[in-house]
Amino acid sequence: MATPKTARKTATEAFEHVTTASTEAVRENFDRSLAALSEASAFGKENLEAWVASATAAQKGIETLSARAVAFSKTALENHMAATKSLMTSKSVQEFVEKQSEYARSSFDAYVSELTSLSDLVAGVTKDAIKPINDRMTAVGHLIQTNAAVR
Repeated sequence: MATPKTARKTATEAFEHVTTASTEAVRENFDRSLAALSEASAFGKENLEAWVASATAAQKGIETLSARAVAFSKTALENHMAATKSLMTSKSVQEFVEKQSEYARSSFDAYVSELTSLSDLVAGVTKDAIKPINDRMTAVGHLIQTNAAVR
């Protein structure tokens, strides 16, 4: 039979053991929570940076496309004015029709060439604007796979 002194000592040791274990568990969970919060904050910052990079690439692309459109329109207008002057100096209907046909063909060729070039430019701009977002989606996939493997 245990004496009151022994029982008190055993109870005190058990209490201290439980207190120490629960304190360590709380500290460990708190440290894990801080690490997870820090990781989530860094991940969110990287997401924001990706959106900013994407918007910046899109803005630069739109500026480039706008400049190209203005340049093409200016050139087309200059060519139209030159063709009009040339048409007005025609000495016969035959010459007028030939000049007009040549102008129509060259204008169409220039238009198709510009559309092809702009199409390639739009594809490049789109690729550049989407890349940062795509990279973040890949990071999310890796994070999900990593967390699934841990569990």
